[in-house]
Amino acid sequence: TTKNLKPEISFDEEDSKHADEFISNEVKLNKGEHLIGLHIGAGKPQNRWSLLKFSDLIERINKEYPSKFFITGSVNDSEEISFIKEKLKVPIAFFLDHTINQIAALISKSDLFITNDTGIMHVAGATDVPQISIFGPTNPFQWAPIGENKIIVKKSDFIDDVSSDEVYEACKILLDRSEERRVGKECRS
Repeated sequence: TTKNLKPEISFDEEDSKHADEFISNEVKLNKGEHLIGLHIGAGKPQNRWSLLKFSDLIERINKEYPSKFFITGSVNDSEEISFIKEKLKVPIAFFLDHTINQIAALISKSDLFITNDTGIMHVAGATDVPQISIFGPTNPFQWAPIGENKIIVKKSDFIDDVSSDEVYEACKILLDRSEERRVGKECRS
């Protein structure tokens, strides 16, 4: 009988503490910076957006918005993670091989999460965090997370037809909204 069709993933205080320690010790987030997470892997190769485009996107966001970045993943993503480590000049933290609950806790503390169409997309979708999901062959109207501030980007069944410009424009929309909310909170304080 509910009209709320949003999925739920719970995490406890220990998971939340684990995420806070990662943010403090690895990400080293400063006041006024956005915390942006990314998931660059996917079990199905056709669901993986270009690592060059992810790298370009991170560099562009970093130029325009004060941000710190983290990547979620597992040992299955080792090639992708190695590529990003070598390619990027922007400092990035890696949250690898953690439980779904710990990942959900970390994502819930973020200002934006950008992901391929994969399982972690659904974990992020269960949070209230603004999210961009990049789609290729899968039907986003069947599989994309629903809710406020959840944006899907799809051009065709070939995921790399999605340009970094298109994903960056979606990022700008969500990060500008985040900055407006932040300024509004500071004005009320």
